Amino acid sequence: MSVTHRGVSPRKFSVLVTAFWFGVVAGLIEGLLLLAFQRINWQQWGRGIHVSSEILWISPLVDTVFFLLIASAVALVGRFIPRLPGFRVVVFLLTFLSVYDWLALTNRLYRRSCLLLALGIATAFIRWIKKRESAATVLVRKSIWWIFAAFVLTFSGIQGGKWLHERVATADLAVAAPGSPNVLVIVIDTLRADHVSSYGYSRATTPEIDRLAAQGVLFENAIAPCSWSLPSHASLLTGRYPFDHGMVNVQPMPWLGWSKSSLRGYPTLGEALQRNGYRTGAFSANRTFFTRDVGLGRGFIHFEDYFHSPADAFLRTLYGREFTRFYLYRSNNSKVTRALRYLGMDSLFDKDSEGSFDAGGAHRVRKRAGEVNRETLRWIDRDRQRPFLAVLNYFDVHDPYGSPDSYLKPSGSKKTDIDAYDDGLKYVDDSIADLMCELESRGLAKNTLVVITSDHGEALGAHGLTFHGAALYWEQIHVPLVIWYPSHVPEGLRIARPVSNAALPATIMDILSANNPFPGPPLTALWKNPATTSSWPDPLSELAQTNIILTPDKRAQGKIPIATDGDMNSLITPRWHLIVHKKWRAQLYDWTVDPAESNNVVDNPEGRSVARDLDRRLKVLIRPSAN
Repeated sequence: MSVTHRGVSPRKFSVLVTAFWFGVVAGLIEGLLLLAFQRINWQQWGRGIHVSSEILWISPLVDTVFFLLIASAVALVGRFIPRLPGFRVVVFLLTFLSVYDWLALTNRLYRRSCLLLALGIATAFIRWIKKRESAATVLVRKSIWWIFAAFVLTFSGIQGGKWLHERVATADLAVAAPGSPNVLVIVIDTLRADHVSSYGYSRATTPEIDRLAAQGVLFENAIAPCSWSLPSHASLLTGRYPFDHGMVNVQPMPWLGWSKSSLRGYPTLGEALQRNGYRTGAFSANRTFFTRDVGLGRGFIHFEDYFHSPADAFLRTLYGREFTRFYLYRSNNSKVTRALRYLGMDSLFDKDSEGSFDAGGAHRVRKRAGEVNRETLRWIDRDRQRPFLAVLNYFDVHDPYGSPDSYLKPSGSKKTDIDAYDDGLKYVDDSIADLMCELESRGLAKNTLVVITSDHGEALGAHGLTFHGAALYWEQIHVPLVIWYPSHVPEGLRIARPVSNAALPATIMDILSANNPFPGPPLTALWKNPATTSSWPDPLSELAQTNIILTPDKRAQGKIPIATDGDMNSLITPRWHLIVHKKWRAQLYDWTVDPAESNNVVDNPEGRSVARDLDRRLKVLIRPSAN
C-alpha cells in the first residue's frame, strides 16, 4: 500500500479508514434493525429499550468511535509486531462485532448463539478476503466518501427534517386571540395524592405544590382513568376513558408512523390548542409509555422523549446496552467507573426502570426533572410571540425511587422505599419551584395556566402490592389535581367531589373560553355552579388484562384480584368504590371511612344492594363505545 495521509503510515491509515467504513455501515444497519425489531417485537414493549429515528445517525457515530478505538489498538500492536496483517485483523474483528451487533439486537437468539454465528461468519469472510486483500483495500478507499456522505445525509435529513417540520407547522398556526394564556400541564408520574402535603401528608414533601394549591383550586379526590401510564396519558390528552380511546395496552406501531390512526382518531388537547394559535410541545421522562412511538405524539409540534443526553444516546445502541449489562453496574469501584465519575458523567449511574434487569434488559440512565425543565425552557425561549402548550412528564417519583445523588437529601431519607419515594417527590417539588421561578423571570408566570396532576398512584406495600398497574385500589388511582391561574380561577378552593382528571382537556378549553371538542362536563362547573355537584358524573377507572407488571406484584396472582388474569373496572361515588374483576368476585369499599380499603363490604346486606346498583351503572357507562 503506497497511500500516505499527512505523515500517517500507509498501514495505519488503511486500518483507520477501514474502521470508519465498518463503523458507519454497521451503525446504519444497526439503526434500521433497531427501528424494525422495535416494531416486530411490539408485544415486548414494556421490557425493551426504545429508540426513534435519531438512532439512524447515533448508532453509526457510536460504532465508528468504538471501531476506531479497536483499529487504533491493532495499529499500535502492529508497531511492535511488524508482520502483523493489520488490515485482515481489523476486518476480522469488525466483521465479528458487526454481525454480532445485528444478530443480538433482534432479541430472538441466545447471546451464545449470536457469538458463535458471528465468529463463524467472520472466519469465513476473512478467508474470502485474504485472497482479495488488495482489491478490498481499494474498494474501501474509493467508497469511503460515499459512506461518509450517507452518514451526513442521514444526520441532516433527520435533524433538519425535524427542524423544518416544526418551523413550517409553527408558521402555519392561526393567530391566537390577544392575551391568550400559556398552558403548562405537569404530570408527576406515579404520584399518589396522600403523599402530597396539601392532601394531609405528615411530611413537608411539596411546599411548592402547596403554594400553588393555596392560590388556586385543589381537587381532594381526583381519580386517574387507569393505574398505569399509557392508558392514563391517552385519557389526559383526549379527555376520554380508555374504553373510548382504545389505548388500553400497547398496540402495534405502524411502519410509517401513527398519523391520525392513534387514539381512534379522537381530537387531542394539542390539536385543539393548535387550532387556537398555540405552539405545542411535550417533554417526557417516561420514555416507555409517554412517547411518539406508542401513538401519543399527535397534536405536539415538538416532542422530546428519547436521547436526552450523550450518555442516554450511547446506552440505547447495542454496544451501549452490552456495556451497561456486563460492566457498568457491576463494577462500582473499577478504575473506569471512577474515571467516568471524575469526568462528571454521573448520569451514567443514575438508573431508570426502562428496560430493567427485572425484565432481562439493561437499565437506561434517568431523565431527571431538571433536564425536563431545561428542555422545556429552551423550547419556550425559541418563540415568545405565540402562546404555548407544554405537557411535562416528571419521572422521579417512579421506581427506582429517590432523587439524584447530587441532590441534598432530607434528614433520614432513603431508609425505606417510602423515604426514597418522598425524597424523589421533594426533588420534583423543588424542580417545579425552579420552573415557576424561570417563568416568572421571563414575565410569563402570571399569564400561564398551570395544571399539576399524576397519571396514577403507587401501592407502596398496600394490599400486598409494591408498584402499580396491577389493581385499582384507592392508592393506585387517587391522584393530586391542582389548577392555578391567578385572577381566573378561585383562590384556595378545595373541592371534595370525586372527579376524573380525564376531564382536564374540557376544563382547559373552558378556562380559555375556546371551542371545546372534548366530552364534558368541564371541572370549572364545580366552582361556577356548585349546585352541579349533586349530579356530577362518578369517575371511572379501567385496567385491561396485562402482563406488564413487575415480578413482586405478579406474585399476588391467586391471592387478590389483579390484572394478570382478567380485566378490571371501578366506579367511585362520594361514598363507595366498586371494583369489578372479570374472574373474581366484586369488591366494595366505603372509602370515606376506610381509605385504606381494608374492609370489603360487598357481602353485607347494604353492600350487596349497593354493589348491584353500581355494577349496573358501570356496565351502562362502558358499553356504548366498547369494541
